[in-house]
Amino acid sequence: MTTTNARVAVLSVGDELVLGQIDDSNARWLAQELQAIGAMPGERRTVADDRDALAAAIRALAATHTAIVMTGGLGPTLDDLTRDALGDVVDPGAPLVEDAAGVEHLRGWFERRGRAMPASNLRQAMRPRAARLLDNPNGTAPGIAARCGACEVFCLPGPPNEMKPMFSSFVAPALRDEQRVVLTAALHTIGLGESLIGEQLGELMQRGREPSVGTTASNGIVTIRIRATGAPDAARAALDASIAACSARVGAIIYGRDGEPLAAVVGRMLAERGLTLATAESCTGGMLGAMVTEVAGSSAWYSGGFVTYANERKIADLGVRASTLDAHGAVSHETAIEMARGCLARTNASVAISTTGIAGPGGGSDAKPVGAVYIAVALRAGAVYSRRFHFPGDRATVRSRTAHLALACARFALLGEPERALLWSESEAVRVERA
Repeated sequence: MTTTNARVAVLSVGDELVLGQIDDSNARWLAQELQAIGAMPGERRTVADDRDALAAAIRALAATHTAIVMTGGLGPTLDDLTRDALGDVVDPGAPLVEDAAGVEHLRGWFERRGRAMPASNLRQAMRPRAARLLDNPNGTAPGIAARCGACEVFCLPGPPNEMKPMFSSFVAPALRDEQRVVLTAALHTIGLGESLIGEQLGELMQRGREPSVGTTASNGIVTIRIRATGAPDAARAALDASIAACSARVGAIIYGRDGEPLAAVVGRMLAERGLTLATAESCTGGMLGAMVTEVAGSSAWYSGGFVTYANERKIADLGVRASTLDAHGAVSHETAIEMARGCLARTNASVAISTTGIAGPGGGSDAKPVGAVYIAVALRAGAVYSRRFHFPGDRATVRSRTAHLALACARFALLGEPERALLWSESEAVRVERA
């Protein structure tokens, strides 16, 4: 594609997508692939299996984009309406025509599999007169390509194993811009809220700036997203400069890049120091251990863990004193500290993390409301650090945030900053107990 600053729309078709019955993984994949070939995604839109709505969407997107990539609606049934809607736009009032090569493809597909072809599959060989079919060696549905004014329209099948090869064979060569790239980076942070990070980034987030800088938040993780466009060398230099500028302003709360899990970062820090980790969980019920063991190779630095949901298990498995539970309760600094120490003693690990709290929806009180959680980190070569958090959200959210912030506490302890202020911590004061 020779058009400068090309904008490509991704149009997904299907009732099941509109109703949220399945996730639109195709649209995400297409957006990433388009950026990789220098074609900027301009808009993502999802439309139900409705012929008029599809035609209206094609017309609207064609007026503001240089290309449209559609997925879905090319099957053999009456609710597969992409080819009809496209015909309404590029050949209004004209019937679809049967493509001879498309018919040959369909007959050959079924013959090679020793199956009789249902008559309904011949619908997949139909196309608007002004369009052409795109070969599909991986399924029965040929793709369709056409022009709507100055806009190129590509209609691809919905199944990913058919859509992805067709994109690579037909769409990418047509839209690739060798003189322009779209480069992205994602810097993951934990420990500060999105608004505070925005204040630290300041004018780097100004709208219209190139490269662009924005933020997104999920489970206490705020991701700084950077996008640079332009000639390859210039875009790479600009991206690197913006990464350096963001890193200088935000500092150590950046823990990783481009999808790297926090557990993997903690694991790498442990492995580099020759240390091991163990976990003692109550309110997270094994979620923390699951996050750790999702990391390939974690057996090299994860000793194992305990899920001590009941007080009896805290006493029997971790050596928490009954007197501690009687005096302070299971959700307390004292219990979190004894859980972490007991975990160290029973695993011989270098570092132990404990979690205990009230995930809800019931069980809270004025003193310890739902979302009150204590996290402790014990270092064999040092002290035990405990802090109280108050996490907003439902049960699943509280548990997830607890697991993520537990890993954050461990990371900052390994960095030598165990008392760093963290998001949702109820007090800047951290309970510290020496051995």
